[in-house]
Amino acid sequence: MRNNVFLHLALGGVTLGLLISCGSKSDDLPLSSGPSGMIGVAAADAMLSKAQAYESSGKAGKATSVYKDIIKRYPYAGASAQARFSLARAYDQEGDLLKAFEQYQGLIARHPNSPHYAAAIQRQETVAHAAANGIIKNNFLGMKTRISPEKTEKMLSQIRDNAPRALSAPKAQFAIGRVWQQDGNADKSIAAYQKISTDYATSAQAPEALYQTGEIIILKSERGNQNKANVDRARRIFTDLIQRYPGHRRAADARKRIAVLGGKDIQRSYDTAEFYRKKGKTQSAIFYYREVLRTSKSGPLSDQAKQRITELGG
Repeated sequence: MRNNVFLHLALGGVTLGLLISCGSKSDDLPLSSGPSGMIGVAAADAMLSKAQAYESSGKAGKATSVYKDIIKRYPYAGASAQARFSLARAYDQEGDLLKAFEQYQGLIARHPNSPHYAAAIQRQETVAHAAANGIIKNNFLGMKTRISPEKTEKMLSQIRDNAPRALSAPKAQFAIGRVWQQDGNADKSIAAYQKISTDYATSAQAPEALYQTGEIIILKSERGNQNKANVDRARRIFTDLIQRYPGHRRAADARKRIAVLGGKDIQRSYDTAEFYRKKGKTQSAIFYYREVLRTSKSGPLSDQAKQRITELGG
């Protein structure tokens, strides 16, 4: 039994010696704990020095190739964090912002202790908002391309989720709402703005998000879905804005919008009354004329409604 143990140990030593001396290259060893992990770190550091030397001598293409190799072979090594940052910076300088964004994201996701973490967060945010604001360069030829709303939302969502308690989070969420609003997608825009009201109610973007939600609902009403429920929903949103943020400049705008909505309600009631009057449905017409009087104490429509009620014997 004892001899067998020594035999296994001896064979294990021979096997390990064969792997190190002729069966494996240090560059191919995985980065892990133990002796092989130390060899992997040393290999990654050596490759990083080589890439940096290429970069210093103006051999950008060779440097990029080695940086990519480091990231592929040793994704969690400290050298990989530096390689990602250097690669992202190179893409940034070339104007290939989408590739730069991806490398910054890789650093943020895998290397939170990197000395370049804060710089990556800041630069990634700049790139995402550049995409949200319109057209950016996204390839080495410098061609300008409009980034799709879906891609832009993904980028901004990563900004939000990378630092959910930072000021950048509600800013990114608001930008998502604006992207979909400009694209004409009312439902996605409203959903994005409503997330600010629930998740970032104390942020600087919250009052504006509420106001824009009300505006979109009114626009939907004017363009087709002209039912009272939409108008009432918009009115509730504006009222909520006034109650929650009374000192904000949008509170005054919300009061004006509520007044306009009230006028539309009066006009709608009067138009309905006129419709029933022309159809000969007197009682229904009188009902809506009285609705005009209930919601409007004075004004042209109120005066006309009184006259119609008298004419109809109401």
